[in-house]
Amino acid sequence: MDLKALGAVLRCPLCNCPLRSPTTLTCGHTLCSHHQTAPCPLPQCTPQNGPPRPRNRPTSRVQYLPPPPPAPLPPASVDVPKLDVSINKIIALLDRVFQDNDTDSGDDDDDDAGASPPLSPAVRQRSDSASPSVRPRKRQRLLSTGPESDDDNDLLSHLRASSARQREIDPHSPPDNSPEDSLEKELLTELSCEICFMLLYSPVTTPCQHTFCGKCLYRSLDHNNLCPLCRDALPGFSFFEDHPVNQILETLLVTAFPEMYTERGEAIAAEERDARLDTPIFVCMLIFPGHPTALHFFEPRYRLMLRRCLEQEVPSFGMIMPARPGAAGAQPDYGTMLEIRSVQMLADGRSMVETWSTFRFRILERGTLDGYTVGRIERIDDVPDSPTLGLTGPFNEELMEICTAFLLQLRRGTAPWVVQRLHNVHGPPPDDPAAFSYWVALVLPIDDYEKAKLLPIRSARLRLRLVVHWIEQLNSNWWFASGCVVV
Repeated sequence: MDLKALGAVLRCPLCNCPLRSPTTLTCGHTLCSHHQTAPCPLPQCTPQNGPPRPRNRPTSRVQYLPPPPPAPLPPASVDVPKLDVSINKIIALLDRVFQDNDTDSGDDDDDDAGASPPLSPAVRQRSDSASPSVRPRKRQRLLSTGPESDDDNDLLSHLRASSARQREIDPHSPPDNSPEDSLEKELLTELSCEICFMLLYSPVTTPCQHTFCGKCLYRSLDHNNLCPLCRDALPGFSFFEDHPVNQILETLLVTAFPEMYTERGEAIAAEERDARLDTPIFVCMLIFPGHPTALHFFEPRYRLMLRRCLEQEVPSFGMIMPARPGAAGAQPDYGTMLEIRSVQMLADGRSMVETWSTFRFRILERGTLDGYTVGRIERIDDVPDSPTLGLTGPFNEELMEICTAFLLQLRRGTAPWVVQRLHNVHGPPPDDPAAFSYWVALVLPIDDYEKAKLLPIRSARLRLRLVVHWIEQLNSNWWFASGCVVV
């Protein structure tokens, strides 16, 4: 690990001096706290390197509307500036390492002690009175020569011989528990995210000066607007949507752990890709193909699901009904695929989504990913009606006429505002028998779990027969005959 390179990173970009009491601005630059910090005094400040928000692909048809601009932050206190926690700890760590190196070099060669300047950006000038002659020397450890220590001596001799052979093979390899290994472990600890406990990736520093992975901070903001560490109130979701990364920490990550940082990015990309392989499923309500649906995403798990869906080539997700009450938690196996048409992001991370239902599906295998349901699905399409169906029952036109007559009767016994609402919500009846069966089912005043029986049926004529069966049951009820219709 190149200590000089690490020390060169930890310098103030404004005064080009070692950082003192570092504070990170909202633009991602880290300066000494005694400089002017609002706005950023750097002339080259162009904060455009934040973690990417859900953006549409060039081929996507989704209209993405970003949230309103966040409110400006209150001015920070000048008397007691907040210090970047991670960078401050790294400076202290390197300061201690450089002091230890200077002490060791003084023990080995008193004449060269203090000849080389400290490389640590946080180390301060030492007093000239600190002479190497007064430094304590390490005492030689005396080994016991008694018979009870024969096994220990044999083990020690074996370890020394193995270490000598290893140095002969690779003379540049550091010994076990060397200062370089200790520094690497401690630096890796300081450069780890406090949410996922892994190496920071696209590090974002909050106004309270704590740093997390960009995606981890998004996940935390899905639940509340409090810092995961100090529990201070953070700005809304829109403040962090295009927030720049901490440039010094990202440079440290690339400098100290280039391979691990690259692997971390590849692992995150693979995780997001695998999350999109399975079909995300929204457990909400019943919907049939060919109808628009407006949804409100506010739960943390579905906010994450929506962000992942927007990164797909065709942003879409499935929707099924929740389990029937008293059905021992068994969720339905059939649902409808929804294609996202428009997304209106709100300042707190919630969103209003407009969708269009496209086709039906059957869940072959289901699981859970980050709190929401995912599954392997099979698309369900209609098959041509068998010629034998026309011999055993009425044709599609006759079934549609029965449904139309019932709807006219329903309108005569219903308040005019109810009829107007039905027309505005569901639109006029379609001419296609397949779409007509779904349209009538939406209008009928029956239970949604009963309507869901239409989803597995692959024949438009069989669906119309089932709808007519429901109409006959409604006509046979005593309350319907009296004209008291409940919709």
